[in-house]
Formats: sequence, structure tokens, C-alpha cells
Amino acid sequence: MEKSSNGKLPFRIKLGYGSAEGAGSSSWNLIYIFLLYFLTDAVGINPALAGSILMIATLWDAFTDPFIGIISDNLKSQRGRRRPFLLISALPFGITLWLLFTDFHLGFAYHVAMVVLFFTFFTMMNVPYQALGAEMTQDYNERMSLVTFRSWWMQVFTLASASLPMVFVQVFGEALGSISAGWSAMAAVFGAISILLILLTWRTTRGYELFPENTGFKLRDIYDVIRQNRTFRYTLGIWTFSIIALNFVVSTALYFFTYVMGFGESMSGMAFGVLIAASLIYLPIIDYVAKKKSKRIAFIIFAAFWGVLSVVLGLTITGPEDSTIFWIGLVTSGAVSACMVYQLGWAMIPDVTEVDELMSGQRREGLYFGVMAFIQKIASALAFQVIGIIMAWVGYQPAVTQTPETLLGIRMLMYEAPVLFLIIAIVIAYFLPMTRDKHQALCEILKLKKEKKEYDITPIKDLF
Repeated sequence: MEKSSNGKLPFRIKLGYGSAEGAGSSSWNLIYIFLLYFLTDAVGINPALAGSILMIATLWDAFTDPFIGIISDNLKSQRGRRRPFLLISALPFGITLWLLFTDFHLGFAYHVAMVVLFFTFFTMMNVPYQALGAEMTQDYNERMSLVTFRSWWMQVFTLASASLPMVFVQVFGEALGSISAGWSAMAAVFGAISILLILLTWRTTRGYELFPENTGFKLRDIYDVIRQNRTFRYTLGIWTFSIIALNFVVSTALYFFTYVMGFGESMSGMAFGVLIAASLIYLPIIDYVAKKKSKRIAFIIFAAFWGVLSVVLGLTITGPEDSTIFWIGLVTSGAVSACMVYQLGWAMIPDVTEVDELMSGQRREGLYFGVMAFIQKIASALAFQVIGIIMAWVGYQPAVTQTPETLLGIRMLMYEAPVLFLIIAIVIAYFLPMTRDKHQALCEILKLKKEKKEYDITPIKDLF
């Protein structure tokens, strides 16, 4: 039975829907915070080559995103278009996450293969999962609420996946006799939890599927959704540049904690824990501003806050002697960056799909979320490759005392580099045509169109 509507969703449904995000976020953080470090310092792969592993895998993943989205748009099943993918992908998702951090001494090719396999199952879960949220309600504020619940799961499991892995590696490594075994056991724990979280979302969202007519597909559709939908192009730009900015912070953080601040495994875990715990405070604040003002205004405010503080922190933090400033920055600039990009980005994307529905007469959430995921992966791949190249260029060598030039490079990657991309994202957000009033008018026009009544698109013509 289809329960999706324009109205309110029950608390338990919002809570259950968000659980799969715990799997997605924890695995994402394991890879983008720890995998590069694991490959360089545990496996012993050259930093530039390790960056290439992530780039190759991420590019592969990026090209599968739109196609998984399209397949889910056109799937005909008694369980809806999206939920079957959650059921199918849950087990291999967890297993490949474990294998990804297990070193069988098979070298470069093995790690490329494992990360490609993992991201294949990640996409099979994540793209339909995101599209499912857009189908569950069309209300502007309720979508923001649903994304906020999802963001709570994201932050809780980001906290766990950022603060606990190095502790697990140390504890399991001592118990099992090697650091390599410690990494493997750590990933096995997170893989098992991920399986359960995905299945919880699959069960909870039963009955909230949509069963629209088959949308059909032409390869050109991937290009057309970008070319023909003006609102989507702006949203895509905001998403792209803010994701690049965030990836510079996330991928550099462990190097910064270890070599600039002089933290060991426990203190690095604590730093990640404080970062994510502080970000939980900002979730309701961002939610409030987005509902009170708009998602666009909220993005501009919090991105500017992050950018200004990053400039200040980059100029003032040079080493362990600046620890007080570091911790203040961590719970302000760092915490905002850890949640605002995804919380507001996820909330903006569903509104774009109604613009497409008015133009095409089809509900193609899967295609749109697939394209967004594609862009996210391309942006991430480029960021990782650039970081790997810069780390090699500034003379980074694992597990040794770094030169002043290397430390400066790490500091700039952590603080100054993201600001360049944030400025671009803020400018694009300023010109974003979608507002709360226009979305409400859009939904009213869609209702009139479905009822075969006359309607006027003049109030929303700049959305196209």
C-alpha cells in the first residue's frame, strides 16, 4: 500500500529511514578519512599511487551512479522502485567493506579491485536510498525534517567511524598480534553494523514507496537533465564545490592531527569525536534557519561562517603550541563543515525533481540523485588525486618527522584550500532560483496539471 503524500511523516518512519545513512556515512568516513592513511602507512603504498587507487575507484563508482538511479526509476516490483536495492546490497556492502581494509599482501591491483567492488555495492544501496526519501513526501519543510533525521544518523555514525577506528586498530592489533589484523577486525565490525542498519531502513520504509509508470530511458537523458533544468544546474554547482571543499578537510585531517598537532592514535580519535559531537549541536540550528529563511540562505550563512574561520585558523595554527585555538576551531569551523554540506545539499536535491516532473511528466528521482552522486564522486576523485600529488610534492614521508615545508603543505590543504571552493559555492547559491514560495507554487501547478486544469507557470518560469 502506498502511503507517500504531501503531509507529515510519523516520527518512527523518519527515524527508521535515516538508519541506512549510518551505514553509508560510517563506510564513507572509513574510506575518506582512513583509507589513504591505511594504504600509505600500513600497506606501504606510495602516496601518489595510493591517491590513484582512490581516484580510479571513485571514477568507476561515479559512472555507475546515474545508471543505478535510472534502473531504480524503471524497476517494477511489489516492494517499490527503491527498497529492493537495499535488500540486495546489504550483505555484499558489509563484506566488501571488511575486505577493503584487509591486507593480503597482493599489492596495488588487489586494493583497486576491492575498492571498486565496495563502491559498486555502495552505489546500489545509496542512490536508490536517497531517491526513496524524495518520494516519501513533497512538503518543503517535511523534506528538511526528513533530511535532518538522516543527518542525525550521519553524525552519530560519523562520530563512531571517525573516533573509534584507530582505537579499534590498536586494541584488535594487540589482541591479534599485528596492526594489519587490527585494521581488518576494525572494518569487520563496521561492516556487520552496516548490514543491520541497511536492513532496518528496508523494513521501516515498507509501504512508503511510489509506483509510478515506467519512465523509459535514453542515454541522452543524463545530459538533458543538466542542460534543461536550470535549478538543477545551480544546485549541482553548489554541491560540487562544497563537496570538494569538504573533501580537502576530511582527507587531510588525520595527517594534520598526527604531524602538525602531534597527536597519537587516541588523541586523533578524540579529535574526530569532539568534531562530530560538536556538529550534532549545529544540526537543529541549520534545520531551523533553513525552515525559517530558506535552504539557500542557510547555505550562504553557514558556508561563509566556515570559510571565514578557516582563513583565521590557517593563519594562527602552526603546531602543538596552538592547541587552544585548534580545539576552538574544531568545534566551530570544523563542526559546521562536518554537517552543513550534506544536510543542506540533500535537502535541496529533492525540490529539483518537481521541476523535472513539470517539464517531463515523469518522476525521475533516481536519475537526479544518480547524477548528483556522479558529480560527488568525480569531485572527490579529483580532490583525492590533487591531495596525493601535493602531499608527494611537499615531501611527505610516512611515519617520520616531517619537514617545515611538508607541515605547511598539510596546513594549507586543511584550511586555506577549501576556502577557494567555498567562495565559488556561495556565489552560485546566491543566484539559486529555487525558494520556499516558488516550490510551493510549483507543487500547486503540478497538482493542477494532474487534475487537467489550467495553470500559469509565470511565477516560476525562472526555475527552468
